[in-house]
Amino acid sequence: LEMTSKFASSLLTHSRRWLLVDGRGQSVGRLAAVVAGVLQGKNKPIFSKNTQVGDHVVLINSKFVHFSGKKWEDKKYTWHTGWPGGFRQRTARVVHEKDPTDVVRRAVSGMLPKNTLRKRMLRRLHIFEDEKHPYQRNICETLVIPGEVEPVPQKLYVVHEVDSDDNIPTPNGEEVVEEFVLYDSNDPSTHTNRSSSNEASGAVKSGDG
Repeated sequence: LEMTSKFASSLLTHSRRWLLVDGRGQSVGRLAAVVAGVLQGKNKPIFSKNTQVGDHVVLINSKFVHFSGKKWEDKKYTWHTGWPGGFRQRTARVVHEKDPTDVVRRAVSGMLPKNTLRKRMLRRLHIFEDEKHPYQRNICETLVIPGEVEPVPQKLYVVHEVDSDDNIPTPNGEEVVEEFVLYDSNDPSTHTNRSSSNEASGAVKSGDG
């Protein structure tokens, strides 16, 4: 039994595993550091800088990654087309909106060795913007990223006014978050809430016609 377990452990060490990583709410830098280490094989005892011993990484929910502070606007990606006046620059938010997988791929690529092995390592990185991916049968382990998961920021905030608790619908789990302000014509304490919410709900009312 001991020889069998040693053989199985050795076989698992030398084989390429498929690891699943969930990027929802994860910091881009922390996520890229862990993924880059797995692609290089630093999590294996047979790691060597000049060999390809890394595993495959399937990263899902890349469109829900997180940047701390104002990095979505302050961080810029620059390149040059090679032609006169060909300098180009885009913020991280613009790059992420155009391709939700590009920001994470650039971060992982920047943490890999700058040599001929980097392209081969990136071929084992499979990034998907949501939870759907075609490698479900290959996954053998889920990789947990250390650290706290940041909440995913909401894209839209809408304020509605209702006359009773019965008119408040049940949240459906979508990205649109709605706040319902209870208004009572006989209760003066709610008049302040109504006047303060008119500015926020004015755009919604005008749009509804």
